[in-house]
Amino acid sequence: MPLSPSQRLSSIEDLLLYRLGRLSSTAGALVVRLCEGGYGITRREWAMVAHLYENGALPPSVLAERMHRDRARTSRTLTALGKKQLVLRTVTPGDRRGARVELTPAGRQLYDDLMPRIQAINSQVLSALQADEVVQFDSVLARLQARAQSLVVELSPNWPHANRRRGPVARSPA
Repeated sequence: MPLSPSQRLSSIEDLLLYRLGRLSSTAGALVVRLCEGGYGITRREWAMVAHLYENGALPPSVLAERMHRDRARTSRTLTALGKKQLVLRTVTPGDRRGARVELTPAGRQLYDDLMPRIQAINSQVLSALQADEVVQFDSVLARLQARAQSLVVELSPNWPHANRRRGPVARSPA
């Protein structure tokens, strides 16, 4: 019996993360077109709207943490959403760290309009699987996520930090 791509791992096309990225890119393109073309927001802005809708008002730092994003990028996205009048930032008098962001009525309406359409895209992609396979797939994804998180803790302290602005780093021979 021939090996599956995940067992073979002989080319980039076999790598799990590459394959998941390609799936996300292909199906995500539909979400991008819907968000940008139909609603004038980016996919990152959409994700932030969804998190705020589902979690209510949050400090920007908590939002960044929940979304696994850096604070600077979160701040830029919140600024863009504020200009589009989809989020409202309130600051506690005398304490800028007491800031909270929440959706405006227009932001909540955007979520109500867009979420069913994005759910439909997800459902259509998952329609390639049988109902029991979807349950199994969800379980496998949860296990893979947990393993990836444990690898970050195990391996990350020994690896260099990313700095894309610095460019390639000369490597010493192993």
